[in-house]
Amino acid sequence: MVPTLSPEPRTEPPALVLRPIEERDLETVRLLRNESRRWFFHDQEIEQEQQRQWFARLSTVPVAFYAIELDGTVIGTASVTETPDGREIGNLLLAPAARGRGLMRAVVEQLTSEPGTYFAEVMPGNADSILVFEGTGFAVRHLHFEKRVGP
Repeated sequence: MVPTLSPEPRTEPPALVLRPIEERDLETVRLLRNESRRWFFHDQEIEQEQQRQWFARLSTVPVAFYAIELDGTVIGTASVTETPDGREIGNLLLAPAARGRGLMRAVVEQLTSEPGTYFAEVMPGNADSILVFEGTGFAVRHLHFEKRVGP
């Protein structure tokens, strides 16, 4: 089930938590990701078994994958991948009800708080991600073009 958030006005700031993804998060994350898959480079729908296999392999790759919680509810994901070119920030995903509140900017700020080189690749037309990265100090360095011929 995709998380929903209460529309009630708040008197205190939301309790935003960034923590390593756990097995208990897999179905929520899978549903959120499938709902937003058009913004991912790998845009096929993910089945439950595929998600379990991905999670089983996660500890063997140089990536820290996080669940984003708001007031105890998983509302999204983000990751940091160690590469020879620096740390890649990716897999930004936020439940529709949580968007437009600056939450992902807060997450990216937290992920990029240590000294180092950070970069991200964003799908063309993904205005939300572009705004998040520009709003957290990232600058466009190059455009990547690709052409496929045949199957």
